[in-house]
This record gives sequence, structure tokens and C-alpha cells, in this order.
Amino acid sequence: MSYAVAALVDIDDFVASSQVQGQVWARRQLQRADRAVHAATAGRPGVTCRPQPPEEWLVLLTGADPDALMSEAAALAEEVRARIVRETAWTATVSLGVPSLAHGEAEREARRANDYKLVLGGDRVIAVRIDPPARVEPPVRIEEELIRRVRAGDRNGAAGLLAGWVDRCAAERDADPRTLRNWLIGQLLFVVDTVNSSRLADGSTDWVEACARLPIEDIVTVGDIHERSYLHIWLRDTLARLMPPPPRTDILAMAETYLAEHYADPGLRLATVAEAVCASPFYISHLFAEERRTTFLRHLTGLRLRHARRLLTTSTLPIDVIAERSGYPSAKALRGAFRRHVGCSPTEYRRAGIRH
Repeated sequence: MSYAVAALVDIDDFVASSQVQGQVWARRQLQRADRAVHAATAGRPGVTCRPQPPEEWLVLLTGADPDALMSEAAALAEEVRARIVRETAWTATVSLGVPSLAHGEAEREARRANDYKLVLGGDRVIAVRIDPPARVEPPVRIEEELIRRVRAGDRNGAAGLLAGWVDRCAAERDADPRTLRNWLIGQLLFVVDTVNSSRLADGSTDWVEACARLPIEDIVTVGDIHERSYLHIWLRDTLARLMPPPPRTDILAMAETYLAEHYADPGLRLATVAEAVCASPFYISHLFAEERRTTFLRHLTGLRLRHARRLLTTSTLPIDVIAERSGYPSAKALRGAFRRHVGCSPTEYRRAGIRH
């Protein structure tokens, strides 16, 4: 009797990184990843590897001993992950199914395990899990704030709120992807109901017209998403279709304003800003990359160094005081930032009389 165990190799954050770095870069990385996967699997008895474009590979292990197959699959999964990390700019998740007598069933089990990437995150080996009983209520409710942002036409704010809520729900103990998707679809229907102005004669929602805003294809798509970064992007695109045009103020502008007002705080972090504007840290990072072609940290460093340069050229304050007023915990930290980004020390900058 021959058993099969499937290992599904899935590149982490493929869509998000491709959008930021470009398709040419993504193709080069995929070529490297393909070589890494085939190098790890080549020459192994009973092991076959089949690409699943654009960013997955299905590795099938066959043999007579199911326990030995699972051990071999786990070891191979770790090797594949290590190679991809070493040879590409990506990480990867490898999901393992249980031993099966049919190859098709083995693949289905691996994909079922990979579905848990939505709640567990990537860069790991995932073994098949048993779905826990579905929870009736999500851990937090956001409808009051969501309706405020939807009625204000704040697309990015609504998307950021939902993205942060998804991350919070996924962090719950025993979270499962099916329940998370059901909750999310409920929130999207809530948005549809909020933006839909058509009502029946008795005042209730005209769901025939309302659901035309959220086609069944979109709802089905949610069931195929197992990458949280891609789910965040999908949410932004979906809300852009569901909601009217946003006003000038959006979540990125709110984040930039918060940074401009608080950059002198040495304890300021991405998570701090995210909480202040009711968005997820990933979503804010994504906005800085997509809209500003920079990172959160570079933007914050720019604000701090600009202020430090101004104080160096317009005051006689000691370096440690300038560091404190610019958001650095010590003069040493300010000197390090100056060396990396300006090319000289703060003292040299002051002596040279450089004007900002």
C-alpha cells in the first residue's frame, strides 16, 4: 500500500511585494525561488515537484510508511524554507497534509492546512489542523466607528479599520480562517447596507440592489485568500468600489500629521501611529510604500534629522539636548543617525555652517 503526503510551498506576501517592487523584480525572485525548491527536492526517491503558478509549488512524497513520510516531509519543508530565505528576498510557508492513499486527497489536505496561513501568518511550516467550533461573536466590534468612516467617505480609513480588525480577530486563540471570513463578509454587508440609499416600501433595505454592489464573485474570492497582506489589499480595492469618493483627508495624511506632531517622542513606533489613526501597522507601511515610495522609518528619520539640522544651525544647544528634542534617546543615537544619513557627525555639521 502506498501513501502520499503533499507539501504546498507558498511564497509569503507575493502580491504586496510585487506591487511595491514591480513585476520584473518579482519574476527574478520567482526564478530564484523555483531553483531553490527544485534543489531541495531533486534526487529524493519518491518525491516529485510541480510548480503551481504564480507563487506556489506542490511537492508530493510517496511511500509505504505514513509516519516516515510525515517525518521526511517535515524535514524537507524546513529545508525548502531555509533555501528560499537564503536565496531570495522572500520568506515562504510550507503546509503539510496528512498521509493519504490518493494523490488528489493529499493535495487537498495540504491546501486545507495552508488555509490557516490567514490566521497564523507566514514564514513557518503548518501541519493540518482540526477546525475548532465556530465562535458566534468576534472578539471586538467596530460597527460604530466603521459606519462613521463609511458615511464620511473615508475609504482608506474604513479599509485600515477593517484590516486592523482582521489582524485582531486572527490573533485570537483558536482562530480559524472560515470563521474569520464569515465575520469579514458580515462587515462588508454592513458597509453595503450603509452606503445603499434604496429602501423598500416598509423602510427595510433593498438587498437585491444592495448586493449588486458586492457581486457574488467578490464574496467567493474571500474564500480563496489565505494571505493577510493580500486580504488587506483586497479590502482597500473592494471598499473603493463600494464607497463614494473619499474626502481629501485620508489615513496616510492622518499618519503623516501624527508623525509631524510627535516625532520628537523617542518612544514613537509604527504601532503607536497605527493605534492613533485606527489602522493596522501593515496597512500604514503599505501606504507609505505605495503612495510615498518610502518606508515609515525613513519618513520618521527624515523628520527627526531635519529638526536636528535646524537646531544645529540656529542654536548653541548641546548635542545631547538636540538629540532629546529631535526624538533620539541619546547623543550617541543622534550621532549614529547623522553618520548613516548625512555623512558626518552633528558637531562637524554645525562647524561647517551648513544650512538646511
